Amino acid sequence: MQFSYGSRYIFHVISPESSSSPPSTPRATLRTLPGTPAKRARLRLPSLVLGLAAGLAAVVAPPRPAAADEALDAARKRYEVGERHYVEGRYWQAGKAFEEAYNLSKRGDLLFNAGRAYDRGEYAVRAIESYQGYLSSVSDAPDRGAIEKRIRELQATLAKLMIVIDEKAYILIDGHEIGRTPLGAPIDMDSGYHRLTVRKDNLSFSKEQQFNAGETYRFEVTLTDSKSDPGGLDSGTEEENSRLRTPPRRFAAVLGVGGAIDVAGGGFPPHQVAMTLGLDYRARLRSSYAIDIMMRVPFELANGWRNAGFTLGARAAIFPTPRLPLEIYFELGAGLGVLESSVKKLPDGKGACSTAGALNPCSLYGVRLNPALGIAYRVVSAFEIRAELLGADINLTSPIVDPRLRFMAAGAFRFL
Repeated sequence: MQFSYGSRYIFHVISPESSSSPPSTPRATLRTLPGTPAKRARLRLPSLVLGLAAGLAAVVAPPRPAAADEALDAARKRYEVGERHYVEGRYWQAGKAFEEAYNLSKRGDLLFNAGRAYDRGEYAVRAIESYQGYLSSVSDAPDRGAIEKRIRELQATLAKLMIVIDEKAYILIDGHEIGRTPLGAPIDMDSGYHRLTVRKDNLSFSKEQQFNAGETYRFEVTLTDSKSDPGGLDSGTEEENSRLRTPPRRFAAVLGVGGAIDVAGGGFPPHQVAMTLGLDYRARLRSSYAIDIMMRVPFELANGWRNAGFTLGARAAIFPTPRLPLEIYFELGAGLGVLESSVKKLPDGKGACSTAGALNPCSLYGVRLNPALGIAYRVVSAFEIRAELLGADINLTSPIVDPRLRFMAAGAFRFL
């Protein structure tokens, strides 16, 4: 084609594989706005296309007024902000930045970007709205079928919310506005564990609970004065950067009951009922993980043995998804242990308590280790249920080293 001096030419190039990949499939090619550095053309992002339409394919763009160039530059900056938010895991802010870039440029692919960001952050309602906006603005979208399928999948995860109040107020979920009262009919909301807030100036109503897909939740709301509430709308940034929707309760009192199984078969000590008392302190809390400092007092009873210990250690918890109050945790405690036997005769070769003439009860002192892997589910903000799926009870006493497997169910009450 002929290129004329002083004119600007814009081309839209899409890789062949991008037109057939569903929205949840990673694509390597990045569609960018004109002027975006070439080094941004590839991102290592799972299940995301950060695509921006650069213009019409093989169409010559006439010279534009300065205002149009400024709008495009502003859109490009908002796109880059959204890209950074996405890489750093702030999906709500990423979606908002892509929407702002769309408002400045009216390029439909930006709404697809917003949909992917909201989808990745599990903001299903906003993801659906962005995907639908993309399909409306890009009539020949090559991945229309895959996106429509994803919209149907997201719609199946939604719950319904009905707020009954005569006053005009904002409805917020986890700090993000989703509607305003009075409502004529129930509105869609994301399923999962959320904090619901209805707010008007310094008057508010708040409630935390689980919202299940396909169910309708009705609340008759009375707003009360909250002197600590600054009023106005909350951006939701803190809610996304923090796993807990309220100021975190850093201490947890733990009570557990289970069993210890002698896998070595030496009967030293044998199978027993296991219990534990403990205290956790949440030293570090982020959106995807937490670190606790823990103290435990474990003890076991039955079959002629009484065992106890005192351990200190650390507990690491990972949050697989921000919309489900579930933790996967690993903990390791180390400290002192005491084993006391009242059995008259024990198996030979077990040191101080191995002979029939040994004084009874016979006590051994040593080091105790307790590694464990489990899951925890937060029923309400102040209480969670824990299941120790695989743990070990290791008592190191001279000359005895006889580990046992341990399984336990526990409740943790959070406070302060």
